[in-house]
Amino acid sequence: MMLRTGRLLVASALLRVPCVAAFSLTRPLASHVSLASRPASSSSCHQCLGLRRLPSSTSLAVSASAADTTSQLATSSESPKSYDSVIVGGGPAGLLSAILLAQRDPATRIAVYDRLPAPPSPTDQSVWKQTDRYYLIGLGHRGQRALDRFGVWDEVKAVSAPVVGRKDWAPGAKADEGAERLATDKPTTTQVLPRDKLVGVLYKHIMDNYADRVELNYEYQVTPVSFGDGTDQSVSLALSRCRVDDATSPVPEAECDVDEYKSITTNFLIGADGAARGIANEMEARNAEKRARQNAVQNFFGRKQQFRVKRFEDDNKRVYKTVPVKVPDEWRFDLNYSARSRGNRITFEALPADDKGTYCALLLMTEEDEFAQPDSDPKALRKFFDGEFQQFSPLIDDETLAFVAAKPASNLPAFRYAGPRINEGDSTVLLGDAIHTVK
Repeated sequence: MMLRTGRLLVASALLRVPCVAAFSLTRPLASHVSLASRPASSSSCHQCLGLRRLPSSTSLAVSASAADTTSQLATSSESPKSYDSVIVGGGPAGLLSAILLAQRDPATRIAVYDRLPAPPSPTDQSVWKQTDRYYLIGLGHRGQRALDRFGVWDEVKAVSAPVVGRKDWAPGAKADEGAERLATDKPTTTQVLPRDKLVGVLYKHIMDNYADRVELNYEYQVTPVSFGDGTDQSVSLALSRCRVDDATSPVPEAECDVDEYKSITTNFLIGADGAARGIANEMEARNAEKRARQNAVQNFFGRKQQFRVKRFEDDNKRVYKTVPVKVPDEWRFDLNYSARSRGNRITFEALPADDKGTYCALLLMTEEDEFAQPDSDPKALRKFFDGEFQQFSPLIDDETLAFVAAKPASNLPAFRYAGPRINEGDSTVLLGDAIHTVK
């Protein structure tokens, strides 16, 4: 069990390459976020005009207590379905974990659960031409190596765009004063693609190669009932059906039926549900209950085995809006473009959504900034672009800029860290952004 857990952690660490890798070809940019996301803020590196995430109000839809859930499940005459492994979270870390387990044992029975609908096809151009709907991630050396190790890198690369360097404009610089820097010393070229496209590739790979051993389930909420007690180390879970009324919405909302459940059990639970941390939050709650039952001496000597999700206060909070951009043919299509306004009021960052000059850009600013507000003045925003981002202003038409001005800003993810342990007994482990989230 511990060997299996260790290998999964290695695979998750290799895949979890923050999209800052795409920005940091020549220098780090602490203002950008990793592959992590949280439902409340719809966070990401580049979330162009929307993000397929759940709002905080539905991040933990099941409101019944563990005891209530157990009681409800006990009244059902249906025997719980059992799996060798259950993965909560159908993102990159969750699906790659399913591939790893399927490759290790052809006889294994694996189930993956996610609250959103199944991802779109990675080659459906009618979907991906809407580059303003999906946020981008960068895959560097570690991410590419992990994907290659499990036989999916060629499929991912085929739908990615390379980023070989960056071009920066200092505050107040004119359009022709940008400084271009190429990452000639990198062992691999960073590849950029929409996060949901990566999920679509992994989904298709599983369906094509491991459909006999991996069961993919969408629009389900999973709530732990028991992490295994005494001699029974199996994990009991409650499933509630969810529904997304409009999957094409920039922020689709899932409504989950909390009155009807079905139960399943598993020998091995993987919490790969990102910054939503449904599994981690339940682990924290169970740990708090255990500490409340112990005396001071027990708590003192058991402090190293405590589990909590540490939430850090952001003393440099920034919010962002995203902008679709089509760069001219004379520009390079394989660069990260970046500019800062005078006084560092607003930062503009853009990554390629494809290899044809379609970019997705981010405006990073304080939450008090006038342009961070919904229904801000599009004429004032145009005047700001003409003065501060004159190289980009002609690339954005009035309709697009008006849409950007009208929409509310999104939050970057909060700093969170789960630990010091990332397991619950021998049967549950956390992976990826469920462990820690950074900007």
